[in-house]
Amino acid sequence: MIGVVLVIQRVRIVWTGRGRGAAEATVRGRLPKSFPLPDSDGNGQVLVHEVWMREADGYVPSEELHTHSDLSGVDWLGLKREPSGAIRIERHPVWASYPVTRRAIHLGTLAPGQSARYRANFRLSGYSMTWTYYDWTVSFAHEAPQNTMFLGRRHSYERDDRVSLYGNPSRR
Repeated sequence: MIGVVLVIQRVRIVWTGRGRGAAEATVRGRLPKSFPLPDSDGNGQVLVHEVWMREADGYVPSEELHTHSDLSGVDWLGLKREPSGAIRIERHPVWASYPVTRRAIHLGTLAPGQSARYRANFRLSGYSMTWTYYDWTVSFAHEAPQNTMFLGRRHSYERDDRVSLYGNPSRR
């Protein structure tokens, strides 16, 4: 058994059209973007900590912890070990979203001991005519898990792919 070599924490904030105003955006902006990791048994190569904060639940966090026996177990990412021991990270396309992503996006390559943060947002309509909005903050670390590893961490690199979801020009 190799043990955990990659730790991923994905924090997802979800809201509807009712939550589009400035006051609601201020509330979302104050929500944490990283959390302590729950304890894990250390089995598997990849540890994924999923945190959801939904408008419908008053943005109270709910969380799940998943372990995967190999790098191919994370279905929304392409993870590949390079000959150097580094791990290449790609985000799979999100077909039913705005902005539409039709290709994998290379998020970076982490050498042992490195970490990264990725930010993205989406607008999805699914089978209804109403929009649902998602804001992701995903933290990666190529090291053994520690409870506070993402709290206040300065990452080796960051990538921010957020866009205006309401049809306005981006303000960044």
